[in-house]
Amino acid sequence: MADAAAGDLPYWRDAHGGGLVLGALWLMQEVGQGNVFTKSQLRAAFPDIAQIDRRIRDLRDYGWVIDTSREDPSLDQAEQRFVKPGISVWDPEERKKRVRTAVSTATRQAVFQRAGHACELCGRSVDSLPSSSGLELAHRVALSHGGDSEAENLMVLCSACHAAQVTSSGVSEVAARATSLPIRERTRLLAWITMGERPRTAIEDIWAQYQQLPGDDQQRFARHLARLLNEDAQAEDAMP
Repeated sequence: MADAAAGDLPYWRDAHGGGLVLGALWLMQEVGQGNVFTKSQLRAAFPDIAQIDRRIRDLRDYGWVIDTSREDPSLDQAEQRFVKPGISVWDPEERKKRVRTAVSTATRQAVFQRAGHACELCGRSVDSLPSSSGLELAHRVALSHGGDSEAENLMVLCSACHAAQVTSSGVSEVAARATSLPIRERTRLLAWITMGERPRTAIEDIWAQYQQLPGDDQQRFARHLARLLNEDAQAEDAMP
């Protein structure tokens, strides 16, 4: 039986939002504070949200108390108890009050290793950045918009790219910039979006390695590359 206060909320089937918001409303209106629900009931309510279990777990970061068999031995492994609600995640302003959980050392190391210890937008490594800058962890989906601090939602950015990400005015700005791209670049961008990542190219990997070389080795590499290009030019000139 649902909690009486749930009647003042937007109905969960008609509400707008992701799994975090819809799941919270469902708990309030269909389960009710103090009552038990099962994973099968949750998944049946949200058949189109692949990670609804995870979104329910994320509510704990907003002060919601949802017990499993670990906290409540009377529950079996498939059951959870909705003990009490926390922050009203269906309210965008309230959602900004999320309790931030620290990123674990293991997660941080895994994200930096995945990024090759370089900015995932501009490709610069920490050694090539100004002394006042560095590499930072950033959220792909902001915490205030229901994002989390799991590795899949984290990326490595330099200070400049992170600042640009934070100050972006939203989809209208991004759409306007995409409209100005040549069709070849739009196609490339859509491929990245479809894959859910921007694959690093061989030249980006070489650039990141080059930036980590000592100064003398950088000059030596530059001369090597110049010789290769000169040989290429000579070969083209010699062609009939």
